[in-house]
Amino acid sequence: MECQFRLTNLPQGLRLGTSEIDRLRGADLKNLLRERKLVLILDLDHTLINSTKLQDISSAENELGIRTAALKDDPDRSIFTIDSMQMLTKLRPFVHKFLKEASIMFEMYIYTMGDKAYAIEIAKLLDPTNVYFPSKVISNSDCTQRHQKGLDVILGAESVAVILDDTEYVWQKHKENLILMERYHYFASSCRQFGFGVRSLSESMQDERESDGALATVLDVLKRIHAIFFDTAAETDLSSQDVRQVIKTVRKEVLKGCKLVFSRVFPNNARPQEQMMWKMAEHLGAVCSTDVDSTVTHVVAVDLGTEKARWAVGNKKFLVHPRWIEAANFRWHRQPEEDFHVIPPKEKSRDKVNAVCGQKETSKDKEENAVAGEKETSNDRKEENDVAGQKETSNDHDGNDVDGQKKDDAKENAVVTAATGPAGS
Repeated sequence: MECQFRLTNLPQGLRLGTSEIDRLRGADLKNLLRERKLVLILDLDHTLINSTKLQDISSAENELGIRTAALKDDPDRSIFTIDSMQMLTKLRPFVHKFLKEASIMFEMYIYTMGDKAYAIEIAKLLDPTNVYFPSKVISNSDCTQRHQKGLDVILGAESVAVILDDTEYVWQKHKENLILMERYHYFASSCRQFGFGVRSLSESMQDERESDGALATVLDVLKRIHAIFFDTAAETDLSSQDVRQVIKTVRKEVLKGCKLVFSRVFPNNARPQEQMMWKMAEHLGAVCSTDVDSTVTHVVAVDLGTEKARWAVGNKKFLVHPRWIEAANFRWHRQPEEDFHVIPPKEKSRDKVNAVCGQKETSKDKEENAVAGEKETSNDRKEENDVAGQKETSNDHDGNDVDGQKKDDAKENAVVTAATGPAGS
C-alpha cells in the first residue's frame, strides 16, 4: 500500500501518495531552476525575531518604556505587541531588507516549532502584504516527527533547499542543508532562558547593527551560494547540481590555509578529533593537529601559561581564543585574530561585569560573552538544557525552538572557556 503524505502548501486535508509527491517535486524543481531560484527555509525565534511574554518583561525593560515603544504608531518600528498572546516581538535588524533581497533568489518558507497561530501572527509582521510566504508557514503541528523539523513537508527538493536556523538539533536529517545562525537575544527573558547573567540588548538600549549584523552577513553567504550553484553549471546540467555540496565548498573556504593546534581546550580524557570545536574548524577548511611544528599558523587556547601558548608567542604564531573559530563559523569569514586574544584572568573578570548579551566583540570593546552573545560556558550549557527543555506553545512561548533541546545543539552556539587539560598541553 502506498504511503500518504501532506505538504503544507497544498489545500488543507489533501494527502498525496509517494509517486504523486515525487511528480510534484520534479515539476517544482524544473520551475525553480528555470526561474534561477532555490528554496530557503527560515526559522523564526532567535533567527528572524525574538519574543517574550509580557509577564516576563524585566523591571529594567519596563522602566525604559519597552511596552510603550511597541505601541507607537511608527511604520519603521521593529517591536510589536501581540495582544492575543500577551507577547512582545522584536524583529531582528535588517530583516525586511533581508527578505526582500532573498526573495529574488529563493522561494521562502517559514518553519517554526511554535504553534500555528503564533507562526501566522509573526508572518504578518514580517510579510504584511503576504508576498513572501503565501501558504508557506510551517509550524509544530505540521511536523511528521516529534521535536524534529523535516523537509518532507516542503515541496522543494532537498538538493535545492537551504535552511537558516539557530538550532542544529532539530535538523538531524538535514544538517548538510543547514546554515547555523547566531542566536538573537534581545529581551532579558531570552538571556535568562539561555543562562546569560548579563544585561540584555533591550536593557542596554542597544541592538545589532544592520550593516554587518547576522542577517546582513548571511545574506552575503546566500548570494555566494546562489551564484556558485547557477553559474558553475551549464543550463542543461542544473538539475544535477546539489546545494549541499555548494554550502560545503563555501564553508571550507573560511579557514582555508590555517593549521590549528589546541591547548587546554578539551578535557584530558577526550579524543580531540571527536570534539565539537575540532570538527567545526575542519568544516571551515582548517587543518587541525595535536602537535606544534613550523607549519602551524594558530594555537587555540584559553590559558596564556600553557607550553603551546608560550610556543605560539615565541614563534610569532597567532594565539587565539576558541571564540575565534565560533565567530568564523557564524560570520563565514576569517575574523581578525587580534579581536580574540587570550585574556588574562583579571581582565576576564572585569569584562564579564560589563558584558551585554548580544553585543559584538571588537578590538576596542572586548566582551567576555563575545560573538553576538552566543558564548555559553559549561555551566551555561547545563542551565540552557534545564530551561530550554519546554514545549513551545502560543500560551507558553519564549523563543524556544524545541522541547528537550539536546546538549550537542547547545554546544553549536557555545565555547569552552574553562581550562581542563594538563598545564603543559
